[in-house]
Amino acid sequence: KYLVAAASTVEQLGGPLKAKLIVPSAPLTPEDVVGVLKGRGWEAEIVKQADVSALIPTSSDGLMKCVDGRPSDHSAMDGPKSLGGVYAIATNRGVTDIEGLKKICEEVKKCGSVPSCHGDEHAHPAPMGCGFFKLWSQSKLEGIPAPKFDSEEGQKAILEAGGVYECLAGSHEEKVVYINFVEGTTLAPNGDDQAFVVDAWMTGTYNLDVPKYLVAAASTVEQLGGPLKAKLIVPN
Repeated sequence: KYLVAAASTVEQLGGPLKAKLIVPSAPLTPEDVVGVLKGRGWEAEIVKQADVSALIPTSSDGLMKCVDGRPSDHSAMDGPKSLGGVYAIATNRGVTDIEGLKKICEEVKKCGSVPSCHGDEHAHPAPMGCGFFKLWSQSKLEGIPAPKFDSEEGQKAILEAGGVYECLAGSHEEKVVYINFVEGTTLAPNGDDQAFVVDAWMTGTYNLDVPKYLVAAASTVEQLGGPLKAKLIVPN
């Protein structure tokens, strides 16, 4: 009824009888992601949720933490895994200032996770132990402007906003990259069987640019010398 009224109005007013119907872009599918990764030289396959026994539900106490597979000094590993923790959202949206970062931390808390960032035992300063932040700060992520703050300033801002800083131990020994499309689930780091974990479903929670996010994830793994092997976890 509404569209007939619209058409009739244009006709009676002598308007142009020419229309362009704008529709949403088709959502990126796991099959699309496999194709993109293979085009970058990766091995990639789709696996069902039931075939990944380590998959666990997320909780409101869990950290939104980095995809890094090394063991943490923090126990709340049942939060979504993202690039650099809260830095994932900042880079995707082009947020480069401290105030913007603090607002993202507040958003993460409202969405039911604990905002976080991390460092490790080897870097100086320690928060530069996050490889994603290091690449971001050095303008090595294509199409993503570098932050106007350093790793220690970012750490301080996240803590002031009620977030957490975690320290990761040991060296990178990741064997695979899990890209998880099963909403409300994640995998906890396992120091004896390391893997990068990218919870792709959280792009919907925070209305992120999915292709931009996944390209940034692939580029990060590649630049850090990680395994070019991915398993995409989809619902049963």
